[in-house]
Amino acid sequence: LRISADLVITLKDVRVSVPVAIRRGDNANLICHYDMEGAELYSVKWYKGKREFFRYTPKEIPALKSFLGTGLSVERPLSNGSHLTLVAVEPAATGKYSCEVSADLPSFDTMIVSSEMEVVDVPVTKPLITGIKQFYRIGDVVLGNCTSYNSKPAANLTWLLDDKKINTSQMMQYPIFKDHRSGLNTSTLGLFFHLSHHFLGRSKLKFSCIAKIHDVYEQRVDRWIEDERPKLMAASASPVGLNPVNYVHSIYDQSSAASSYHHHDSSDFDNQNSDAYMTQIQGN
Repeated sequence: LRISADLVITLKDVRVSVPVAIRRGDNANLICHYDMEGAELYSVKWYKGKREFFRYTPKEIPALKSFLGTGLSVERPLSNGSHLTLVAVEPAATGKYSCEVSADLPSFDTMIVSSEMEVVDVPVTKPLITGIKQFYRIGDVVLGNCTSYNSKPAANLTWLLDDKKINTSQMMQYPIFKDHRSGLNTSTLGLFFHLSHHFLGRSKLKFSCIAKIHDVYEQRVDRWIEDERPKLMAASASPVGLNPVNYVHSIYDQSSAASSYHHHDSSDFDNQNSDAYMTQIQGN
């Protein structure tokens, strides 16, 4: 938007810098950049949506004015004609912010620029991996879920194998679960990974899940799996006359992290969790 009283353009390079995302409770620093081209500044106005909430007018006393009704709290000592600090932002502060710059007489040239900001509720816990066992063989399929709880917006999830991204064709994105009481979201990303050559020359592999929300939140969890062949070889080397017994500690899920929100039959996931363990006794 440009309003000019004559043909002389006195404003140049008007830009606004607003955080794309910020955590609930943090202070937000907004900046309005402009070049007056030698003209005098008349005012700088800030809007949330269509509502003005802050104004800087250098020739008036006081030069700084805040307006009620927007739910925004301005840190006045840190705010001036170019910088604005919002204190302890809440989710209601999410929206479009505009800076309007006006030159003084004779031009009264005016320009306005806008940008969006989102206030984020981050998860209070790390993402949870469920369903992945401790031991596998070549040819097995690794089935599991990664779940990130209670955030707004929902966290973006990514699976890695030994720190390299797994192809999305081996993942399943489940619908976002929204808690209508809290307004928070839970996201779950499934994994079905076929172990073909990955164990060759190795005894362990590392699966990782990363949960991320913009650039304000990122958490990672790892789960190691082991090749079952060394166990089997040790069993076959048992002394003659003894009945070898192998204690295999696998991960048993009594209530899968995603089962509250997603239901699978036995062909989907093996319902295993890192929080409860079952010892299987295997003998010849």
